[in-house]
Amino acid sequence: MGKVQDQAPDRGETEQRWMDENLAEQSLRHEDIVAAMEALAAEREGWVSAFLERIQTRGFNYNCDALRKIEADELPKKPDKPFKVVF
Repeated sequence: MGKVQDQAPDRGETEQRWMDENLAEQSLRHEDIVAAMEALAAEREGWVSAFLERIQTRGFNYNCDALRKIEADELPKKPDKPFKVVF
């Protein structure tokens, strides 16, 4: 006996056409989102730099209102690859 996920019904012409149209629309939306994220690359670098400076100077809350400053040697090294945004 086969598994349930291996027993999909055949798609009709109408269903396949709808799937193709929907996939094309989603691909266009995805391209627009990727382009918008790439356009923010320089600004995002500024956000990351400001965050790293803030946690080194002001610190972050680790327990209620207790702050801890992060030392420079504790910061992660910036990778050589481009920043990847997951959405």
